[in-house]
Amino acid sequence: MELCSYDKEQAENDLVIRIKGLKVWTPEEKSWWRRKPTKAKTVILNNITGCIRRGEFAAIIGPSGAGKTTFLVSLAGKCTLPSEGSVTLWARNVKECPGAVEIVPQHEVFMDGLSVMEHLVFMTEMKLGSCKDPRNQATLNSLVEEFKLKPHVNTPVGGLSGGEKRLLSLATTLLSDPQILICDEPTTGLDSYNALLVVGVLKKLSTTGRVVLCSVHQPSCDLFKEFSSVLLMAEGRLLFHGSQEECKEVFESIGLRCPLNYNPAEFYIRAVSNSKSNVQRLVEVSTNRLEYCDGASPVRPDLVHCYNRTIQRNWFKQVYLLLWRLSLTLKREIKNQLLQLFITVVVTSMVLGVAYVGASGTTQRGVQQIRGFLWLITSEVSFGVSYSALYAFEYEIALFKRETGVYKCSAYFVSRLLSFIPRCIIYPVLLVSIATLAVDLPSYIMTATEFTVLLILSAIPAVAYGLGMAALFTSTGIIGDVMPCVDLPLLLMSGAFLRLSSLPPWMYPVKYISHFYYAMDAISNIYWRQIDFIDCPTNETSTCVKDGAAVLLENGYVTDYILQDSLGFILLTLFWCVLGYLGLKREERKGYAY
Repeated sequence: MELCSYDKEQAENDLVIRIKGLKVWTPEEKSWWRRKPTKAKTVILNNITGCIRRGEFAAIIGPSGAGKTTFLVSLAGKCTLPSEGSVTLWARNVKECPGAVEIVPQHEVFMDGLSVMEHLVFMTEMKLGSCKDPRNQATLNSLVEEFKLKPHVNTPVGGLSGGEKRLLSLATTLLSDPQILICDEPTTGLDSYNALLVVGVLKKLSTTGRVVLCSVHQPSCDLFKEFSSVLLMAEGRLLFHGSQEECKEVFESIGLRCPLNYNPAEFYIRAVSNSKSNVQRLVEVSTNRLEYCDGASPVRPDLVHCYNRTIQRNWFKQVYLLLWRLSLTLKREIKNQLLQLFITVVVTSMVLGVAYVGASGTTQRGVQQIRGFLWLITSEVSFGVSYSALYAFEYEIALFKRETGVYKCSAYFVSRLLSFIPRCIIYPVLLVSIATLAVDLPSYIMTATEFTVLLILSAIPAVAYGLGMAALFTSTGIIGDVMPCVDLPLLLMSGAFLRLSSLPPWMYPVKYISHFYYAMDAISNIYWRQIDFIDCPTNETSTCVKDGAAVLLENGYVTDYILQDSLGFILLTLFWCVLGYLGLKREERKGYAY
């Protein structure tokens, strides 16, 4: 873990975090076709100055919209909004020691199918290294004991209560042993017992010298008393920072006395809500209290050194661990997944078999039937795997953004692509095994085998296409609108609905970005190259095709299909993977998900 160490002679009463002139705002938004702003600039934090000391257990309170969450994110060095001013950690910019600050967000996001121990093992492997290392194993076991998770090690995360999930989130955060712990609404959604339990754990952590900051929304009296200091915010300003007794004195000094047996936290929040005069008076008082920070002697920068306990696993190890986590989730749903896949493929295969029973490519009538059959098995595989991948990121994008920095974006995308390989194999094998029994295939076993291999290869760029679209358009509604518009030209380029040889020159290159085209080109060549003669009746009035080569020529398929289609599958897979990676990278740049 990256921590800032300092000279032990200055360990007593030194400053840990210093905030100076911090200002954060949302940028002005303009439409590309209009000069007038559609959304004005909004200031979220307004010139906040203050400091936080070692071992402080602070409650950050204030009305909704006061800027508490943005303040916490800025203290962690993870704010992506425009800002000015500085936040220093032990006299160094907070972004220079990212591992020293960890955030426990308000809402937990886990893979619910994992057990508690599996989740902790995954995060340990990613952050610290192998769990076989005695030091890492000791860290893991001590956290399980400390947060009372031992009875739940084999319980799926989705089966935990709200309080247990919050404790698991804390345990995950503390794997890297941060010195500053920031908790956004740690008691939200918890009953009084679990809320006191979580706050008790956090208070215990502060006694070890850590700084623990918690934003709390309307805490109870018992909960509020547990905190050693208070930070009161309103209208993006820090109105007060000090002990609870000092807060009481400051409010009394401006004529605001908390009634007997009244919740102090609620009183302070009510006093600054919709009262600009009270806010202004507290701002003036807080300005006079800046000596609290300015009079302290901070640690000298030359005495600060950053050490890193966390490690960045190599790329291949990250892919392996991400696949391992996905496999654990899939393993618990394997029966439902296989049953769903089996029923889908069997029903589809039976429908195709009934529709094309006895179809043969050696007659003029059978030519059109075989064309339709080849198109349907090709499109069924392509649509089946691409649409199964289309919503892969819909429920995982929050988890991905929450784990930003734990693993690389490219490793995550590749692991999701590899996780669909079993489906890319099972689907074509079952479909070809059943559907082709109804039609007349030359050299049945060899042709069916070639069909299967070809459809497996064509399924990979189809999955990459689905994942690429899913990453570019993470919203379900947008995907539903965009996909038909993209599918239509790709389908037309397959050659099943029009003759590719008749395409206008300007449209001809479009076929090279269609995975349907490469799949149809290859599977048509596999079949029609084995047809040496097609019967042509003497009373036939339409044009007769004499052999399979004539069918391929009529459709506009190439003769050197093996090289072209192989390269096409590879390049299309890379193309959609790059687009998908860029889409995920865009989400990653939006910042940590809270």
